[in-house]
Amino acid sequence: MDFGSMADKAKDWAGKNPDKADSYVEKGEDFADSRFAGHEGQVDQAGQKAKDFLHGGQEQPGEQAPPPPPPGEEPPPQQ
Repeated sequence: MDFGSMADKAKDWAGKNPDKADSYVEKGEDFADSRFAGHEGQVDQAGQKAKDFLHGGQEQPGEQAPPPPPPGEEPPPQQ
């Protein structure tokens, strides 16, 4: 089974069980917060992206947002 097929099945299940899907993502966030102290903002952002994806968001697995700018520089304008 390829990753795309697994992602489609996860989205299908999450569409039928949105509360459970969100609960599992939140449990994962809690676990990651406990292991990576000081990175709670990044963990929360990843959790939100997971929820967006499971609930029909546009971002697909493997697509990544552009990296953040170096410290002290402004991010590029959104298109």
